[in-house]
Amino acid sequence: MRLITGDECGLLKECIPELSRKKKDPNSPVLPFNSMPDVTKEGVRRVDPTEIQTRERGVIDMVWMQNSDDKEYSFAALRKNGSIDIWNAEADDKKYFGRFSLERTTKNVFYDDSPRPLGLGFFNQQNRICAGDMLGNLVVLDCKSTKSLDILQTYNAYTANKREDTISYTPGKMVNTQIATAIAFDSAHGRVAVGGRERETSLIDLGTGKLVFKSKNLPPDPQTLLQQPVWPTAIEFLNEDCNVMAVGTAYKQVRLYDVRENSKTRRPTATTSEGLLEYRVTSLCQVDGHEVVVGDTAGYIYSLDLRRMGKNLKDPANRDMGRYVGPAGSVRQLKKHPTLPRLAAVGLDRMLRIYDTKKRKQLDCIYLKQRLNCVLFHPDDTWDVDKDDFDPDDVDIDQDDEVRDYVDSDEDQSVSLNSEASDESSKQDNVQVANDELELISGDGEEGEDDSSAGSGSGEEKSSAKNDSEDEANTEPDNEDDRSETENSESEETEENNDEDEEEDEVIVVKAPKRRRRG
Repeated sequence: MRLITGDECGLLKECIPELSRKKKDPNSPVLPFNSMPDVTKEGVRRVDPTEIQTRERGVIDMVWMQNSDDKEYSFAALRKNGSIDIWNAEADDKKYFGRFSLERTTKNVFYDDSPRPLGLGFFNQQNRICAGDMLGNLVVLDCKSTKSLDILQTYNAYTANKREDTISYTPGKMVNTQIATAIAFDSAHGRVAVGGRERETSLIDLGTGKLVFKSKNLPPDPQTLLQQPVWPTAIEFLNEDCNVMAVGTAYKQVRLYDVRENSKTRRPTATTSEGLLEYRVTSLCQVDGHEVVVGDTAGYIYSLDLRRMGKNLKDPANRDMGRYVGPAGSVRQLKKHPTLPRLAAVGLDRMLRIYDTKKRKQLDCIYLKQRLNCVLFHPDDTWDVDKDDFDPDDVDIDQDDEVRDYVDSDEDQSVSLNSEASDESSKQDNVQVANDELELISGDGEEGEDDSSAGSGSGEEKSSAKNDSEDEANTEPDNEDDRSETENSESEETEENNDEDEEEDEVIVVKAPKRRRRG
């Protein structure tokens, strides 16, 4: 991916973000999704190393010209002193800097001692360049000549379709040096849109120099009967056919106009509500068919959905807007890549920022030392994903995830029931084994109890008769002998059971409690 930037000191720089990225360590911790990229100074080279920094030759605007292929391309730059430079470049490798050469240059094209250039456009079908200034002058130059740029015609947007050539200045104490503050070029139909302070947007046909469309303001406020203030500061033609025009104003509004030839209305077809935007609009850029990116003087970049715009300023403001985070100064220009979902933003914070339009995530940030005015996106699609460009948020490092087959909910339920049934059966087997051992142990204990109970019964009969005390004394040692025999038998059986438990771990042995003699 290749970009060219122009700053207020007159320097043109070529930037390649792939060369500015640092190689990421696979052992480094994974950064959160909303983390900002590192600011770098690499991947930048001057187009003209011999250019001297001066504000008199500051770059105001740039535009791509005819590109023969991906290796050869050319662009034109409009400078503050009114001169236009045309540069040619050759790039053998897409990920390396190109070789630039100055093909043609002109002096001041506005014939004014103190020109105030506003914008530059290229019309491919006619092979012409059009430059405009802040007084509404439009200069058309022919690019067919290989030696110089010949001026073909000069128009004025505010004297078109009028008999007089004088411009009606804005009344009041305002300084009339910036009558036109916004300009845009429709290369498909050969039209130029110009708007300024207290002046509605006008469309001029470059072939004839006539006014083909002039916007009309919104109706007055029904309560105060005051007109809505007008001050276009950014203009953008939407869609490929350029039949819809978006206008951003200094009064924090974005308006949409239908500029087709058979259009029946000149009023805005849609506008943003009051309070939606907080600062003056400075730049507009269309991202897709229904989304426009808006930049303002405070450094905010918003994503505006055209489908949610209404027709009344008093409608409740819809705050569901996306935002591109990063810029710290006024945004001067926004440019979208022709084929890739990438957005470039430059401004007074001296940073070139590149965003992903699908995620609104900042991908690269390059520090360029001077305050930037304009940027160009080369139409090549060099943005391949390789080892150096992997995103740690999308890939897990040093973690092997288990991949399991998909299981239907019914199958999953049957599997869980089968596992529960097997667990219950194993528990029942263990309980059955324990009960069998208890029966064995309790059987031997009952035999000893019977003998002891028989001896105790004979002793009771003799004690009740109270005839022979010596027989009772003789029976006691017999009972003691029986008790000792039962204890020995129980100890032998428990030792045998312990041996069996060591051989078979699944068998659970429960030791029977010793029974005490009654009486």
